[in-house]
Amino acid sequence: MLEKWNQFVYYLREAKKNGVEEPEYHSTIEAQLQLLGWMRYKNEICHKPNLSIGNNGHIQPDILIQKDDKKQFVIEVKRPLHTQIAKDRDQLVSYMRQLKLKAGIYIGEHIEIFYDQPDSENAISVLSIPLELDNKRGARFVDLFSKDRFSKEAIVQFCEDRIKEMRHQESLNKIKDHLITDAQGQIAEGLKMYLMEKYGNTFSESDIVGMLASLNFTATPKDGQQPLVATPVVAPKKQVPDTVKPKQQHDKTQYSIDGGPFQGKRRFVYQLVRTYVEEHPSATFADLEQTFPSTLQGSYGVIRTTDYIREKGIEKYRFLMKDSELLHSSDGITFAVCSQWGIGNTPRVVELAKKLGYVITTSGETPAFAPVEPKKDGMITCTLTRNADAKGLFDVATQTLVVLKGSKINPRHLEKIRIETKLKREALIAEYTERKGEELVLIKDASFDSPSGAAVFCVGGSSNGWKDWKDENNNELDIYRK
Repeated sequence: MLEKWNQFVYYLREAKKNGVEEPEYHSTIEAQLQLLGWMRYKNEICHKPNLSIGNNGHIQPDILIQKDDKKQFVIEVKRPLHTQIAKDRDQLVSYMRQLKLKAGIYIGEHIEIFYDQPDSENAISVLSIPLELDNKRGARFVDLFSKDRFSKEAIVQFCEDRIKEMRHQESLNKIKDHLITDAQGQIAEGLKMYLMEKYGNTFSESDIVGMLASLNFTATPKDGQQPLVATPVVAPKKQVPDTVKPKQQHDKTQYSIDGGPFQGKRRFVYQLVRTYVEEHPSATFADLEQTFPSTLQGSYGVIRTTDYIREKGIEKYRFLMKDSELLHSSDGITFAVCSQWGIGNTPRVVELAKKLGYVITTSGETPAFAPVEPKKDGMITCTLTRNADAKGLFDVATQTLVVLKGSKINPRHLEKIRIETKLKREALIAEYTERKGEELVLIKDASFDSPSGAAVFCVGGSSNGWKDWKDENNNELDIYRK
């Protein structure tokens, strides 16, 4: 089945790589369904069928699969660079329920199977499969949805089994989260019982409690590359009385980003994500998930869509969910930042922040630079020299930037530029520049909502404008950011 999955997914991967639009992707999917044995000429693959519902209603699902003229399952198609939103899932589930089908498939940036469980208010996502070769879940998908093996009963059984697995794993995750949150207390207590049983004839309980108090226990997910560890620390000078339980030391380390105010762990992570989003206004939610992978945090992830948080039943206090705290990606996704941070996972975020170019100072450290008092208003003359020779005027009050006429920008796009950014930049180039030899020169001033937007235009791709634009004293514009 793995080989058949590879054949099925190969052209879907190529379509995603080439950024094709939905109609072309739609045709590719229908062609690949024939690999699974479904045939167009037998009316088994129905392209956008116009189906009557009720007395006067009609629906038109993207793809309907039939067998012996009986409806089997529906497919909702989105372009491969799309990021799934709640509306996409609602549309698929609506078709499933109106056609009285238990199973439905979403195919866009990934493949996802939905199951309408009896007596359940919402359909459940039972399997999500990335568009990649040699994926075992993909092989299972082929096994379930190949025509010669397909049966509604088998699909229902698979979905019910998956729901049991998911609930079982969810229960284990809660135990793991509890262990991560209070590793010191739980591990020490468990070891005390074990050590008392093994060495109780040699050492007293106070001896063992005192020894355990000299160790610092933390628990982090294995996929975060930090297994359970016990790190020796300086032993306490005073003997702990038998009747006193060692008091846990609460880590109060605070963090500063680029010389800003010191903040606790959850606010530090939130500010980092918010700052990155502001500096990368074209980033989609999928881009942000790649920048802030879930393994940095653990089981909850760093960022999740508000729809995901509500649908998965994740307690709201695990995420910063106030209206003023919610963030938005360029493709319209509303998401929240996780609030569950401790001494086990915060250092990973610090390392990521440094790789992204931010200066991180922890409380007690000497700042890498002395903070500069920013101007409150006025215009700042600035320059950008990365891949360009651009001059600009930054308005401190509105935080906008004008790239001035005569500036020279990169005539080429950077290799890893996103398609959407490339198209937008090409339109701006056509409007504001003309080619002089091998140079692109602005023939009129170009206004941008932020230094980063202006920097992307000049540099030719991803750029942190707050750092790439410099004032007359070679200070980064970041010192003027509000």
